[in-house]
Amino acid sequence: MDDNPLNNSFPEPIILVVDDLKQNLKLLNIILESANYQTSLATSGRDALERLKVLTPDLILLDLMMPEMSGLEVCRIIKSHPEYKDIPVIFLTASMEESHLVEAYSLGASDYVTKPFRKPELLARIATQITLRRQAQLIRQLQEEIRQLKQCLKSTNPTG
Repeated sequence: MDDNPLNNSFPEPIILVVDDLKQNLKLLNIILESANYQTSLATSGRDALERLKVLTPDLILLDLMMPEMSGLEVCRIIKSHPEYKDIPVIFLTASMEESHLVEAYSLGASDYVTKPFRKPELLARIATQITLRRQAQLIRQLQEEIRQLKQCLKSTNPTG
């Protein structure tokens, strides 16, 4: 039995995985589905941005080095849209260049994992980011409920 109320009040997490190499997508799909995550797979930055129009993932795993549009550019676009900016982005890349790491975080990335990755570490980092996102969603929901209750109290007691 799961005692964490966050896990019981939200549907199974959806992860958008973006990588230009199909073997990476297959491997990540197997790992994530075995950990009870739903996945949506994209083979390019443009494909990922199109998927965001119809899907709101709980997290994005994003390859940094892709043809046509780099992961950094995809992250910049995602974080510039109000409806997507709160989705955590974890870069999953073979690049160990410090400048890439710094730019990824400056664009709003939540984490940065280098390939080859260790499955337990990757799953732990994903779980952490999804928990943080869900806690933030719950806080926003509770704040809205409090705002509505205050408004209701004001209307029933106009002098108070």
